[in-house]
Amino acid sequence: MKGNNRGFLVLEILIAGIVLTSSIAASMYLFRMGFDYLGRANDSNVITSKLPDAMNLLRTVDLAQEKDEVSMGDEVTLTWDAQLQEKMRPVVRHAEGTGLSAFEHYLYKVRFRLRYKTLEREYEMHVFKYRRVQSVQSGGL
Repeated sequence: MKGNNRGFLVLEILIAGIVLTSSIAASMYLFRMGFDYLGRANDSNVITSKLPDAMNLLRTVDLAQEKDEVSMGDEVTLTWDAQLQEKMRPVVRHAEGTGLSAFEHYLYKVRFRLRYKTLEREYEMHVFKYRRVQSVQSGGL
């Protein structure tokens, strides 16, 4: 009986080695994929963390300039272009009658992109601005 099982030990070791090697290769591949996805998630988090700063900056810049590119720090770049959607000067009513407001109102549509390494995200927002066009007399508005 012992003579019949002589070749099986070598064959079992060979099959076990193949299974072990293939499982190690699959684990390494999955580890590399996980590391790549973790890197992409980190890049996305960096851009997302800069989004509130970018929106606040766009509310303060001169949008009449129409296009610009600004570094936001941490290797994040903000590129934007603005289009004037509406310009108006409201009519106000007061005790003496009606007249034009002392302010002009502007509504801009701003498209902007945040770029970090190879990742780029596009956003769009509307920005309301106003500008004083004349001084208000005392007793008026």
